[in-house]
Amino acid sequence: MAIFARELTLLFDASACLISSFDPKTQLVTDWAAHVIPPAKLSVAAEDYPLDDYPTTRRVVTELVEVSTTIGDGGDPAEHAFLEEIGFQATLLAPLVMGTHARGLIELLDTRRRAFTAEERQFCRLLADQAGIVLGAAQMADALEEQHVATVAALAAALEAKDAYTGGHAQTIAEFAVLVGDELGLSGRDLKAVRMGALLHDVGKIGIPEAILNKPGPLTDAEFTVMKRHTVIGADIISGIPGMDEVVSLVRSSHERWDGLGYPDGLAGSDIPRGACVIAVCDAYHAMTEDRVYRTAMSVEGALAELRRCTGTQFMPAAVEALETVVARGGRRRVRFTDAA
Repeated sequence: MAIFARELTLLFDASACLISSFDPKTQLVTDWAAHVIPPAKLSVAAEDYPLDDYPTTRRVVTELVEVSTTIGDGGDPAEHAFLEEIGFQATLLAPLVMGTHARGLIELLDTRRRAFTAEERQFCRLLADQAGIVLGAAQMADALEEQHVATVAALAAALEAKDAYTGGHAQTIAEFAVLVGDELGLSGRDLKAVRMGALLHDVGKIGIPEAILNKPGPLTDAEFTVMKRHTVIGADIISGIPGMDEVVSLVRSSHERWDGLGYPDGLAGSDIPRGACVIAVCDAYHAMTEDRVYRTAMSVEGALAELRRCTGTQFMPAAVEALETVVARGGRRRVRFTDAA
């Protein structure tokens, strides 16, 4: 879709193209992918827009029509205000249709006071209809994957019930790790592995005695030696599942350190899988910002300061930077951009 946004921008000699998904249940339009030609700008953070705030957009996705508007043409005030806010003068909107319903929205944007012709509107709609077929196939695949992930998440939650300190921990880390991994440049199969690895990174704790797991104070050296086995146990548990090779590696390496002083293999620097570095920094951040029986949660600023202090020793520097960016963005997903033309 990011590539499609780029091609539409160039084809229609526009300044930018924003492609959004549309959820008919929530009635929200959510930024998804984009292309922009400098000096024009678009926000990197994905935003949600309720249809009630934008009558023209509602018409596009409910009536399945294409609409263009230019500031000053007497059209929808809400749309004009939005255009002015993001620095554009004209827009052409077309629905991405899957079957008989809109599942997305194409928005061509121009910094010039431009009126899109009837031929341009029709051509954009034709291209949008073709893209809708691709979008439909992608959403079906995503739905199947979500079912698979939900099953794994349920398993992880059941296993976490043994650990008094980590209930709901894995699901939260998984959601955050996807955002951080995406910011770090991971995509496709690698990003999916990060999500699954984060869900299962502590699954090996099922093999650790509860007296050690739930001990309120510091562990003895002997107890810590037992605790360190959980990464290997977890990797062994999931190693027999087809298609999980990358996930096995991430689970095993989720407690390695950038300086080589981690466990179980003493990997250092670039020898540690990048996904494992993402899981490690997200795990630490969540642990510090969560209340525990033996201490209260740290502030976000305090947790980030501690991560910076351990950058280059415990944590991969780029992973810490990516996490800081995600936190600054309020935990919102990142819009997929292509390189400027």
